[in-house]
Amino acid sequence: MTTVSESPGKAPDSTTLIDGFHLVVDALKANDTDTIYGIVGIRSRTSPAPFRRREIRYIGFRQETSAGNAAAAGFPLERPRVCLTTPGPGFLNGPPALANTTPNCFPMIQISGSSNQAMVDLQRGDYQDLDHLNAARPFAKAGYGTLAHITS
Repeated sequence: MTTVSESPGKAPDSTTLIDGFHLVVDALKANDTDTIYGIVGIRSRTSPAPFRRREIRYIGFRQETSAGNAAAAGFPLERPRVCLTTPGPGFLNGPPALANTTPNCFPMIQISGSSNQAMVDLQRGDYQDLDHLNAARPFAKAGYGTLAHITS
């Protein structure tokens, strides 16, 4: 699959195919996201380059809980801050921040990587993977698929 052009700030032409990750990055940019806090790793990309290409600042942390707490600190803003986590155990470090944001009405989005749906039985899990949606449900205002868990 062809992905977005490597040129910073350059939008893809109409013949360029874009993968799901780049669609998420483009949607975040279209909604005025200017900073993402997180951990990059397996299944959540190996570098923050796609964010930089869309002029979104990426602040990396060594542990997902710290990234989640930094994103949760966005309460003075009118738009949500975004936390990017690795899947499985890394994802589970995000719900403490979600648990803080939901009752306080702090806008935050947690995005996590996921395994190939055709290969994963989400009720049983796969190597370091689990059903993110059901794991986040008690802490989030809403959750969508296994891609993003959103609170506001």
